[in-house]
Parts: sequence; structure tokens; C-alpha cells
Amino acid sequence: MNTMIGMTQITQYMFEKATRKQLTLAQAVEQLRENANVRTVSDILSVYTGISNKQDNKLLQSCLVDALMSTAPDAKRESVMRKVRMWLKDDCLTISKLGAIQLGFGLGLTVDRTDDMLKQICGEGFHWRDPEEIVFIYGLQHGLSYAETYELYDRASAQGLLKPSELPEPITHTDTVRKQIIKLGGKEELMQYLATARKKLGKLHNTAYNLFRSFLDILVAPDLNDQLDDIKKYPIRNILTTYLYQKFIPRNQKGTKKATETDKFVMSALQRNIHQNWPDETTLSKMINREIDVTRKVLILLFLATDGGETDYADDFFDEMTPDESFRDMYMRLNGMLTDCGFAKIDPRVPFDWMVLYCMCADESIFIDGRVQRFLSEIFPTAVSDDELFDCGESGTHPLHFDT
Repeated sequence: MNTMIGMTQITQYMFEKATRKQLTLAQAVEQLRENANVRTVSDILSVYTGISNKQDNKLLQSCLVDALMSTAPDAKRESVMRKVRMWLKDDCLTISKLGAIQLGFGLGLTVDRTDDMLKQICGEGFHWRDPEEIVFIYGLQHGLSYAETYELYDRASAQGLLKPSELPEPITHTDTVRKQIIKLGGKEELMQYLATARKKLGKLHNTAYNLFRSFLDILVAPDLNDQLDDIKKYPIRNILTTYLYQKFIPRNQKGTKKATETDKFVMSALQRNIHQNWPDETTLSKMINREIDVTRKVLILLFLATDGGETDYADDFFDEMTPDESFRDMYMRLNGMLTDCGFAKIDPRVPFDWMVLYCMCADESIFIDGRVQRFLSEIFPTAVSDDELFDCGESGTHPLHFDT
């Protein structure tokens, strides 16, 4: 199967650079630093407006300003222009999800087209179980203006239909809700649906959480029956250190007087992309307890640690494939998982994703862990001292053991 179908020439180039096994670790890091061809917000918006940011940046800016002004006629044009100029800067890699949704209305995009744009700009598409996003999906689907849609949003909010349920997050999955939303007719049907379906709606991704929990079950408590409870008892720090490479990621010590040199350094755009949303003890604990959503980055890292675990995205072929076939199989399984969770597929023009691709090309999956460690230690050389590094030789993965 051709893994580069639908890729642009630049994306194909970056994919091949990551996966052809021609670069040493040092060369791979240098490739990202000097020639990453990072996909910017400007690049993405060029595709959805049909205006090349390379050939006519002013026309692109004018188009985007007009699109946003059409959604908010009372806004000050100067303020909108400032926002758009920020979006079009070379180091702008993401914008808020609500801002991107508003732009989808302004550009007259369909639900599916807006969903694709969201995945590229924000890393995730529409969440069809989120009552707030359901209103915007409905507006796009029925050709409403942004103002009309926001009137519906305010009306639903005033009736308390957008508040999270006080019950635990339901187990309903997106496909079920999607089929119901697509069938909605008039505005009253939308309001009725939000009222009656509230118990099965929520802001957290169920598919992603179930996979996240399954991966953790395997990593920290493979022989225990009541797995989730036992996961909660394990020190979060052990999970972070062993499987999420925390010691390789610099942390800013906010509010402390004694900042280390690591805390003081200013990150490059490359470092920011890899560092962004990397979990700490607080965020991972909240993910486990369903207080916040599981992130795309955490799910990818746990997928690599387990090679898909015992889920539908597991490796079923074992030793029957060549290294190249094994990589392509893992690549397809990983993309399948991300798609089913509503996340963006692996993008060779996103630095974190490029690192993942490069590290996945180890001759055997058990060597991926060591490659990730060494790669991160090159990207963040001051995050950990030499004597603190794990043994990063390609002799195996971390042992599945925790101190209790």
C-alpha cells in the first residue's frame, strides 16, 4: 500500500527524509532544525482559500479579514487585521479551535471541509459529542450564517443545554451521535436533541480515553483485573518517567526564585512544537481521572510504547514482516487509531510527528524507545545531564516495573 497517497511534494520529501533510514540521529535533528518545512497556519489557510501565501500574502490576508468580518460585521476591522497578521506569521503553527470554526463559516466551508481544516490547524476535528460544537456543526450543515448559529448557541446556553452533565462521562461513541445529528431538521429539533440527549453527550473523547486506559493497563498493571483502580494507585511520576520521557523534557519552574539554566532558555519553534502539551504529573493524573481530555501526543507516545497493545490497532503479524513492511503496518495502524479518535493523521511537516516517523523506522519495534530518548536528548540538550540519561542503546525497552 502506498503510504504517500494524497501528500504534496514537500510532504512526500519530508516523509522520505524521515523514513528512508539514510540519516544518522545527528543528521535527523539537524534536518529538523535547518529544513523542517514546517506546515504553518499560513500554509494551511492558503489551501482553504485557494490563494498562495508565497505569491500573494496581501491578497490572502485581505481574504481572511473579509471572511472574519462577514461573521462579525460589528468588529473593528483594524483588530481583525491584527489577528490575521498574527496567524500569517512564519512561526504561527496553530490557532484556537473556535477561531478556526469561525473562519470555516466565513469561508463558506462545508462541515467536512471545516473538519479537515480543524485537524490540520488544531490537531483535532469536530467533537460530535460536545454540545457546544454540535451547535456549530448544525449551523454549517444547514447553511446558517455564523451570526445565526451563534444565536442558537446563546439560546441553548441560556437553557442550560451546553453545560456538562453532572453524571460521569457517558460511554457513547461519536459514530452513534454523528448519525443522529446528521438527521436533525429544524432548529427546534436541535434544541430538543440537546435536551434529550444530554446524558450521552460530553466534552471528552471516549474512543481516545478507552485506548489510553488500555495502553496504561498493559504498561503498569498487566496481570491485574481491576485495572483502572490499580492504575490510579501507581505513582504518576513513574508512568511519566518510564513511558513518556519526562526527564528529557524541560520544565519551567513558575513562581520559584531559583530557576535553573534549563528553565531560563528560550525555545526555538522546533522545540516549542515538540514541547507543547507534553504531559506533567498534574495533566496525566487528570487524564486518568477523566477531568481533562486525552491528548493526541500522549496517545501517540503510549501507542509507540505498546505497539498498539491489545486493541484493534495491535500488531497481529508478529515476525512475519520485513522491517519496511513492519514500519508501514505500524504507520497505517497509528493513522487508523488517530482517525478513529478524531485526531489529525501523522504529518511529516509537524516536527513532533516527523520525530515519531524517524523513530518508528527502527529495525524492530523494541528499539523505538531508545531512538525516542536519544532524539529528545538532542532536541533538549540541557534538560538532563549525561549521568541521568537512561541507557539509550538499541538493546530493548524500559522494563515494565514500578516501585510501589
